[in-house]
Amino acid sequence: MNYKSIYMIGIGGTSMSGIAQILHSWGIQVTGSDRAESIFTKELEENGIKVYYHQGKENITNNYDLVVYTAAIKEDHEELHQARNLGIKTMERGEFLGEITKLFPKTIGISGTHGKTTTTAMTSKIWIDANMDPSIQVGAHLSFLNGNYRVGKSPYFIIEACEYCDSFLNFDIESAIVLNIDDDHLDYFKTMENTRNSFQQYVSKVKSDGVLILNQDDEYCYELRNYTKAKVITIGSKNADYTYCNVAYNTQGYPTYDLYYQNEYLGKISLSVPGIHNIYNSLCSIALSRFYGISLDQIKESLSQFHGASRRLEYKGLFKGARVYDDYGHHPTEVEAVAKSIQEMDYHKSYGRSLKRRL
Repeated sequence: MNYKSIYMIGIGGTSMSGIAQILHSWGIQVTGSDRAESIFTKELEENGIKVYYHQGKENITNNYDLVVYTAAIKEDHEELHQARNLGIKTMERGEFLGEITKLFPKTIGISGTHGKTTTTAMTSKIWIDANMDPSIQVGAHLSFLNGNYRVGKSPYFIIEACEYCDSFLNFDIESAIVLNIDDDHLDYFKTMENTRNSFQQYVSKVKSDGVLILNQDDEYCYELRNYTKAKVITIGSKNADYTYCNVAYNTQGYPTYDLYYQNEYLGKISLSVPGIHNIYNSLCSIALSRFYGISLDQIKESLSQFHGASRRLEYKGLFKGARVYDDYGHHPTEVEAVAKSIQEMDYHKSYGRSLKRRL
């Protein structure tokens, strides 16, 4: 990458801040702005990256080779407008991240309407523990990374591939996971048909020597097998390559299940995150990791030690005897998944039985 000095508008975003840290580690001078201080901007400043909290045109000077901005930035934004007036090259975040993926021979994109952050985190945990030494860019703070990025020395780059504004169509990927396809981001896609077309274009970019992991239980997801030249591996509840059965939950709502590959029993998988949706997330991580030669024993151990990403049903503590959780979910499908996960927790089952008796 030939840029020496980059300015990032919206640098405090989960994706933008991770990109900024990666660029900084490469010796590129990075500066940026955001509307308010956050955990991510604090981390940036602690690492020596200058962050402006007033987004004015005076922040943009001819010292910058490139200005990167998020999709949320409007064309009349003061800083973006000033950059273009000065003749500085500008690039939207997704396009720029696509340029970064081209620097890695083996980029792996993890996408889907729901679960991509957690699955990216799960996969990252497995690959780090297996000494694959990947670079990572994910849309949440991960405790085992102490951040939302990692700079490795291997050819592997694991990224959370977001479909919003067709961002993931910029990526140069060897392999991919698609977890599901749902009616989200309709401000951009407008219709489910447009959403499906976007995912179809995405999987068509997966390289022929790579792998595409698909959720067979999701109709729109499963049809993607018809739009790729890559090897396809499916996961699901039945009739897929990787399947699960005999699910049991512990008192914290964490599931254990029997894992099968093409009807061959491979053993039990125990998770340390709640909900059946995380079974699907883990199956995708397992399928991808085994394709790249990671042993099942290592995968099992890493999954049992994975405790989730920030704001994904994150337990925050007790308040006046009530358990408090923080979850980023805002789509009805995600809210339903959270509700079902909580219902599997022994504490809440006991509370529900007690409440029913009182009523």
